[in-house]
This record gives sequence, structure tokens and C-alpha cells, in this order.
Amino acid sequence: MKEKDFKNLLDLYLKGECTVDEKQYLESIFDQLSTEGEFDEKIVDKEAVMQRLKERIDLQIRRERLIRLPVILRVAAAIFLIASVAAFFYYKSNRIDPAQYVITTVPKGQKMKLTLSDGSTAMLNAGSRIRYPEKFNLDTRSVTLLEGEAFFDVKHNDEKPFVVETPGTQTEVLGTAFNVQAYKEFKEVKVTVIRGKVAVKEAVSGGQTPVLLLPDEQVTVNTATGYQAKTHINANESIGWIQGKFLFRNETLMNVALILQNSYNVKIEFKKEATKEIRFTANFDSTDSLEKILFAIAKANGLTYSIKDKIVLF
Repeated sequence: MKEKDFKNLLDLYLKGECTVDEKQYLESIFDQLSTEGEFDEKIVDKEAVMQRLKERIDLQIRRERLIRLPVILRVAAAIFLIASVAAFFYYKSNRIDPAQYVITTVPKGQKMKLTLSDGSTAMLNAGSRIRYPEKFNLDTRSVTLLEGEAFFDVKHNDEKPFVVETPGTQTEVLGTAFNVQAYKEFKEVKVTVIRGKVAVKEAVSGGQTPVLLLPDEQVTVNTATGYQAKTHINANESIGWIQGKFLFRNETLMNVALILQNSYNVKIEFKKEATKEIRFTANFDSTDSLEKILFAIAKANGLTYSIKDKIVLF
């Protein structure tokens, strides 16, 4: 039965003008639903579920003898009917089943490539954690980068945007390639576009206009204040880590240390807080020894260091 026809039938029922067969039809479906306990959406389509919901509420209205009450109450019942159906489908379309989600953690010193259910890929840097569904089945394709850094190559889909959530930002695309750096200790999130276009918005105040990024553009979002800074860069340098390179560009030693900790599975500490804020620029390969990189950092900044039991002290 079409939705329009059902509405007409429901109107007749509320007016007490249904035939015996029509009444039996409505009541039999309600009895069936009561027995089943809940709807089986694999068997019935959306329209059929809407009809069943309307029929259930209609029977409840009949049982309370609302049909004998003034017209205003019957109108109120109809409004309640519509709101209930809308709420049901909002819940159904937005609910998340935790059992369908996976959290993947990349051990320190390693990298990992994931292929998502839509064919999009995510390359994860050392020490990263990501939460994603086994299968995308909602209106959007959404993943959460809980910690670390990831390069996403997204399959284009006009009907389903691809969204990457981090603590402090939300990045939305249709199909593109971009890098997201979201180490908690950095206190900022960096999103860099390699191909396509993305929209990034901060999640602190939620009031700022999303920042649109094109290739070779990067936005840095302060996770504490929501402040956004957009710059032009060489985007390929942001994904040097995929090719096994460390490309530090005016980076603080604190941030350099955090990246080295994840890559070499060590702990780096500083005697003085001021040392953490020293800026450093250099290129290294991941095949270089940790000692070689530490020596270069110390020499460039007039520092000394020691290593004991995988703890480096500057």
C-alpha cells in the first residue's frame, strides 16, 4: 500500500468510517508487530516500517477512545504520530553499534596501511591510533584519528562525504588525498592537502567558518583555543614520513623528540624547559641511526646529551 493510500485509510479509521476488512487489516498488523517485538528492517522497506509505526500508534489511539474526543485532541494525536515516526528514523539513521567499529593501534617503530570498506586507504605513522567502522553504512563515511598521524587517500563519492575526526577538529572531503597530524602532545592539529579539496573546522567553540584547503595548503588548529592558521607549503614534505624521511621545518625540539620517540621507541627528556622550544630544521632518513640524528641536533644547537636504558637526556 502506498503511503498516500495509507494516510487516507488512517483518516477514515480516525473518523470511524473504516470498513470491517480495513479495521481487521490494521489490527492484524499491529498484533504481528507485538508478537515480533521489533521491526526487521532486512525484510521491510522504509515505507513499510513507517506504515507499521503509524498503525501501532493508531491502535493505541483507538484503545484510548480518542476518536470520541474533540477534534483538537485528534489533531494532537496526529502530530504525535508524525513526530514519533520522525524520531524513530532519526534514531535508526544516527545510531552507532560499537560492535561494528574497530580500533587499530600502530606500535612504535612501525607504520601500517589500512584499506577501508569503501576502498579508501589510510597510512598510519608510528604510535597512531584510529577508530573506523568495519563497513560504512550511514550517510557519511566517518573515522576518528584518536592519536598520531595518518595520510588518507579517499575514494570519491558525491553522496557520502568522508569525515576525519580528531580531538579538536573535523575534516570533511568527497574524494582527495590529505595528511592529518594530531599528536596529543603537540597541542595542535595540522591538516595538509596533497590532492583535491578539504574543509576543516575546529571543534572547540564550533562557531568558526570551516577553512577550505587546496593542494599545498595547510591549516594548523590549536586544540585548546580553536585558533586556525592557514599557510602555503610544499605538501609533499608533510608526507615525507611515508617515504621513510624525517623532514623537520622550523620544528620545536619538543615536537622533534616526540616524533623520534615513536619512530625509535625511546624516551627523550630535557633538563631545561627552554630547550624544548628551540627551533630545528633538518632532513634525515629513517634508516639513519638515532645516534646520528641526536648528534646533529646537539651540534646545531650547542647541546650535549646522554643515553641510558633507552632514555635520552638533553
